[in-house]
Amino acid sequence: MRVRVLIGSVFWVILSMTSGLQAQNPWQIDVLTTEQGLPFRDIKCLTQDKDEMMWFGTELGLLRYDGYHFKLYNSNPHNPFFIEEENIKGEMLMDSTTNHLWYIANEKLFRLDPSTDKVFSYDKTHNIHGSVLNLMQHQDGSIWIVSDDHKSTTPVGAQQYLQKLTAGQFEIKHRISKDQVDSSRLISDQQGDILWSTPFGSYKFDAEGNLKAEFDLSTFEWYGSELKFNVSFYDSNNTHYFFPQQELGIFTFDENTLQKTQLFKKNIQFYYAIEDHQNHLWFAGDTQLYRMSPEGEFTDYTQQLKTRFEYSKIRDIFIDASQLLWVATDNGIFKIRIGEELFEPLFKSKKEGWGNSMRGIFEDKHGTIFAKCENKNKIVYQTQSGKVDTLPLKLDTQSMEAFKHTANFFVVDDEKKHVFTLGETLMKINLKEGSIQSYDEFHTHVTFKGQNPLLKLRNGKLLFGQSLNQLVLFDPKTETKRFVFSDSETTPSISNFRYFEESRTDSVVWIGTQTEGLLKIHLSGRVENIYTRETTPAISRNCILVIEEDTDGSLWAGTYGGGLNHISADGTRVETYTTAQELSNDNVVGLLLDDKNGLWISTYDGLSHFDKTSRIFQNFYAEDGLSHYEFNYTSFFKDSRGRFYFGGMNGLNSFNPRDISKESVPPKLRLLSAKAYNSKGKVSFIKEYNQTKFTGLELSPYDQYFEIDWTMTSYFQNQKNSFSTTLEGFEEQWFDQGNSTSIRYNQLPAGDYVLKIKGKDSRGVDSASILSIPISVRQIFYKRWWFIALMLGGLIGLFYGFYRYRLTQVLALERLRTKISSDLHDDVGSMLTGLAMQSEMLEMQTNHKIDKNRLHNITTMSRDTISHMRDLVWSIDSRRDTLGDLLERMQELAEEMLLPAEIRYSIEADELNLSKKINLNCKRNLFLIYKEAVTNIVKHSDANEVHIKITKKKAECIFEIKDNGKGENLKQGTGMGLANMKLRCDSMDAKLEFDMENGFGVRVNLPYSV
Repeated sequence: MRVRVLIGSVFWVILSMTSGLQAQNPWQIDVLTTEQGLPFRDIKCLTQDKDEMMWFGTELGLLRYDGYHFKLYNSNPHNPFFIEEENIKGEMLMDSTTNHLWYIANEKLFRLDPSTDKVFSYDKTHNIHGSVLNLMQHQDGSIWIVSDDHKSTTPVGAQQYLQKLTAGQFEIKHRISKDQVDSSRLISDQQGDILWSTPFGSYKFDAEGNLKAEFDLSTFEWYGSELKFNVSFYDSNNTHYFFPQQELGIFTFDENTLQKTQLFKKNIQFYYAIEDHQNHLWFAGDTQLYRMSPEGEFTDYTQQLKTRFEYSKIRDIFIDASQLLWVATDNGIFKIRIGEELFEPLFKSKKEGWGNSMRGIFEDKHGTIFAKCENKNKIVYQTQSGKVDTLPLKLDTQSMEAFKHTANFFVVDDEKKHVFTLGETLMKINLKEGSIQSYDEFHTHVTFKGQNPLLKLRNGKLLFGQSLNQLVLFDPKTETKRFVFSDSETTPSISNFRYFEESRTDSVVWIGTQTEGLLKIHLSGRVENIYTRETTPAISRNCILVIEEDTDGSLWAGTYGGGLNHISADGTRVETYTTAQELSNDNVVGLLLDDKNGLWISTYDGLSHFDKTSRIFQNFYAEDGLSHYEFNYTSFFKDSRGRFYFGGMNGLNSFNPRDISKESVPPKLRLLSAKAYNSKGKVSFIKEYNQTKFTGLELSPYDQYFEIDWTMTSYFQNQKNSFSTTLEGFEEQWFDQGNSTSIRYNQLPAGDYVLKIKGKDSRGVDSASILSIPISVRQIFYKRWWFIALMLGGLIGLFYGFYRYRLTQVLALERLRTKISSDLHDDVGSMLTGLAMQSEMLEMQTNHKIDKNRLHNITTMSRDTISHMRDLVWSIDSRRDTLGDLLERMQELAEEMLLPAEIRYSIEADELNLSKKINLNCKRNLFLIYKEAVTNIVKHSDANEVHIKITKKKAECIFEIKDNGKGENLKQGTGMGLANMKLRCDSMDAKLEFDMENGFGVRVNLPYSV
């Protein structure tokens, strides 16, 4: 037994040491290769602009990368982003003042303005002497280069030049003879001095180019020649590091004493160095990458890089604005998250994946952290000093096997010298020597099929049991027990308990079950409440894995498959949080409250932090430094110092919640471009907003669709970034866009809108702000106010013109009618009157009977013609168009025809507007019907009284003639007069009725008001 314990102790010590030497969790390293869309695998150099876009130099051109899209600049004449030279092998930098990109391609110097994509070249007209070898920007913003004229002169006279850009010209500050090799480097220190490394040694200049010192750092032989070229680097403390090719490794150099000190002895030739925001120094060789801490400790990252992809040469290293280290190689790019380790691994196996599966966690009085390693069936611990060991349990084989399957919950006594758990029975373990006291009377309270929850109450008593009938309270001090529910017959049959949580309310305990939901019990022996999927309010799942009561009395309950439930303090409301609300996983196994109004949630796939104020989740995964993404049930703990522990499938993850919140820097959203297609012109357009100031997007009504592209400059694990959008004025909710960074809308109605975009990075951190894009869709011309006003004006003008035309026609017709009536009356009337008078005179003079009859007929015919003509003249005379004129003419006719026949008449026209005009057709036909009726009455009716009546009834006009004669006499006539009346009524759309009872009557119903 002692041998096994010793071996186990040694194993855990080795495990702890191995864990501490690991360079970095490999998931803290992300990659960008051709598999992730990188167009060219061999990246020579890289930098970043003010908009946080990354720029990569390659032999096949220049690449701009926004995290999702690549923009290629090359010498292809058909490429809209054309550059003169594309073979970029030298340095590349972003001008901090102008945001212009300086780069060397084919040993020529160029400057690119990203806002216009214009490239400016520099050559001998700018006083550059030959090829450009090196490029540097000084702290004061000035540009310095090293040039070489060996291509334009004889080998003997060739020289290298140190030049500074001044007023558009490169001024020579220093020159040296050209050696056989082109080795050269140009850097500046923290004091603004410039170091030029050459084959003849290192030269130190001030900011004006005056030589201050020469250093011989190290000499090496190169094909028979002795060279003094060494790569150098200055850190933020102005410490001079150099990497000799003779001695190899890393040295420091004191420029005052000229003393060299070997800092890192390795047979590695280093070429690049950079310092991060935590003052770690990163050194890169051909294939090696090391990090040196401020304390001088070196960590090798080489193997971590090679586990991600193979490469044979590191080309450059760069740290971006988010403190991400970019390592350019000949086979892609590494992205290494720089930062304090968010999570400290504890009891982690060197084996990746499933290693040491951890369960119950607890602490003794010395602050030592204990946990059960389930797969090894041991209790392991780590002291405050960092010592890792195992606690030897003095159990036989059978008891140890039971311990493996049943012991999941551990609670310490008041003195924190012993821990209680449920093995074969209730056990009390001595934390110093591992001795065990068993309470055999509780064998029946332990099950191999369940989880055996165990809770220590505030009064020191232990609560355990698998059902309400078995639920027992045990006092460790007096070693006495009592059942919570004493009456087994009235106690509900609820069992398979998973978790206990003591309420802040005295004597109240919450119980999570396997299938019966959530119980609230009183320790006096009653069930106060039950929450299931069927109750009101309902919880999301009946399987409860963990419970945490909040300070306000509300309750958090983690479920198996149903996410997180929050029950209000009064028990009337339940809110559910799942992956739909950004919870990392719906299987919740651990809950801890911090002192910043946050809730930490361990799940089967990651660790979540929930801000209870903003209701925002922030998620952490293996790539954030967790020892494993999957966490275990009953494996979480808060120690006496406020550190949190969450155990999973490979050790514990320890952290201080305050430190985690410091690391959460919100990522930035940036608008990239807008695209649209115009159906009228059948053309597409694209507008890049890194080149123009964005003021809003205005669209034509003929733009069939538009597309908005954006990015979020969070480059680490950017495939896990997520975005949501809403179009205000068109949509009423946010829509999840996943990892997509573009959205398209088709045929958007005219109006003003605002497209809003928000994002979350791979940790679930919300973007620093919401991107708001005003969008205006112009109305099509025929729906715009000016066009409608123009059309209304045109229609009004058209109607007015038509009215004027009709008025002119009516007036002309009236004038014509007046003229015709006047001519007929004056000319024809006088002639017919003369004819009638002459006929009457001749009739009176002649004595011949036949002639006398003929002349009488002529006289009668003439008088009848005059009468008809008078009627005709009256009907067409526009001066006689009123209702009063009609009634006057009717009265004249009645006097002419009825009074001579000794027939009395009356005309009624009450409530009529006598001055109202009536149309010609109505006037003429109505009068002729009246005349025909009067004529028939005189000739056939034998009447002595006639009533004529015109009445107005709503939208009708009723014209009636009625006598008191004999209607039968009219039936015997030819009927032509009655037929003519019918025809005249039809022409007026009027209805004609005859009344032959008690005399003769005519009734005309006109369908409009006279």
